[in-house]
Amino acid sequence: MSEVERRRLLNPRDRTVYREVAGQFGVGEQSLRLWMKKRDAERLEAAEPAAGSGDVMSPEQMHSELQALRRQIQKLRTENDVLKRAFVVFSSEWGHDK
Repeated sequence: MSEVERRRLLNPRDRTVYREVAGQFGVGEQSLRLWMKKRDAERLEAAEPAAGSGDVMSPEQMHSELQALRRQIQKLRTENDVLKRAFVVFSSEWGHDK
């Protein structure tokens, strides 16, 4: 298990993981994020059972998938909030143009 994975499991809300680990290894933070995103996607694909095969995911795989889904939900909620705010701003501006 990599240092990033270990720290993400210990504290999923810790936003400093990538910056600190990237600094330890002398790589760019964004590069590390992209590598880990790719690794997570590969593991998720490998963990998905083939249709009708009846394979069961291990607890570690389920935990990893759950964490990935939680991150995705949080990202989508944030994006949705931004869109709602933008709609309010633009709709109020359009009302004043008349």
